[in-house]
Formats: sequence, structure tokens, C-alpha cells
Amino acid sequence: MEFNTQSAIGNPQSGRSSDELGRICRQVLRNFFPSFREAEVVASFYPYVGLTHTIRKKGEGWAIRISDHCRHAPGAVLEAIAVLLACKVLRRRAPRDMEEIYEQFRRDPELEAGLRRRRLQRGRKLINSSKGRHHALREIFEELNGKHFNHQLHIKQLGWGPRRSWSRLGHFDEVHNSITISPVLDSPRVPRGVVSYILYHEMLHILFSGTDGHGRGRHHPPEFRRAEEAYPDRASIKRFLNEFCRSRGKVRSSGLGLP
Repeated sequence: MEFNTQSAIGNPQSGRSSDELGRICRQVLRNFFPSFREAEVVASFYPYVGLTHTIRKKGEGWAIRISDHCRHAPGAVLEAIAVLLACKVLRRRAPRDMEEIYEQFRRDPELEAGLRRRRLQRGRKLINSSKGRHHALREIFEELNGKHFNHQLHIKQLGWGPRRSWSRLGHFDEVHNSITISPVLDSPRVPRGVVSYILYHEMLHILFSGTDGHGRGRHHPPEFRRAEEAYPDRASIKRFLNEFCRSRGKVRSSGLGLP
């Protein structure tokens, strides 16, 4: 299946309406998941900078936001996004065909160019100082850079994010060459090793921010996963993060940064 994204890049404000998006999401979710058949589903396009999509519980129903870069996306792509979001929040394995449909769409060079243009137009990233109340990100970065990357990685901006995000604890922005860490981790209850692991993950994005040999970027290629899994005490750190989020009444990864 080939997708033409050129018209969407030119003017993301035109194209499908949120009402049409809602109909598409409701139909596919009710067909795939019994738990959605009686629930109210409200969907809308949202002007995210990147290709971000989210799903959140809203009363007895669900609220879905899909990047307005997808206003011109084929119906099959919008269905795939809705199903992938639902699988994530319901903790189910996503259908392989849905993953492939979305992956093909988001790797389209025209779409990637449009995403990059918007991010550049938004200007400089808003990032707070790297020195927090309890953890110093620059110090941790230099330590990791020497220990794991032979001092080869360079970052233009590094700091704590302006918002307390629980769904995304860290983010590498290739366009602005920046790493942002959620300030929820700048806490005396969070060990330094946990912050180091999150920062290490984002540093891997710097290392593997190239291409897959076809001129297209890859978010988590196999070599990325292998390097991530080799991090010391990774399993115990992930358990801590899950417990830490649960203790605050939060559930991680309720949205798709996709990424």
C-alpha cells in the first residue's frame, strides 16, 4: 500500500474534520475491542509539533488526539493509529499489519520533511537548567558519555522539561539536538541510577539517529535495543519506574510518541 502525504504537508489544517476522524476511530475500535463497544469515543486532530498521538480515559469514555499532520492520511492509517493506541492502553499486543501500515506512513520522506519544517518553525526548545534540585543532568551526561560512548556524543541543549510529564520521561529532539528529561524524576525518591538510565536511553538516540540504509530514520533499530538491554540493572530500574509511577497514581506510556 502506497501513501501520498504531499498534500498533507502543504496544509495540515485542511483535509479531514475531527468529526470524520471520530467516526473512523469509533468504528474500528468497536470492531476490534469489546470494551469499546459501549464506551463513548471522542477523537480530534491536535497541532502537535511532532507525530504524536494520545488516548486518555475521560469519565466512562475515551478521548483520542491525533496529530494534525494526519488530516490527509488514508483511512487505513487513521484506523491503525486508533488500534495501536488502544492496544497500548489495554496492554495488548498490536496487530502486525496495523504496525506495518503506520510505520510505512510515518517513514514517508514528504511527511518527515514536513515534521522537520514545523519543528524548526516553532523555534528554540524551551528547556530548564540541567542542574535540578536533586540531580545534575550535565554531570550525569558527561559520566555516561565517558563510560559508554568514549566521549563521542555532543548535545546542544540538555535540561529538565518545563512540564511534569509521566507518559514521556525523556525525549531526544534530533532537529534541535536537545535532550529533555521530565522533572518528575528530579526527586529525592528517584535514585541517580534511574535518572542515568533514562538519560542513557536518550543518548542512544543520538548514537543511532542515522538511517536504515534507505535514507529513512529508525526509532529503535535492533542495535539500539541491544545496547539498551545491556545497561546494568535495567530490569530493576524498570521495576522501580513502574512502581514509582503507580505510587503517584500514574500509568506510563498512555500515549504514542510513535515517537
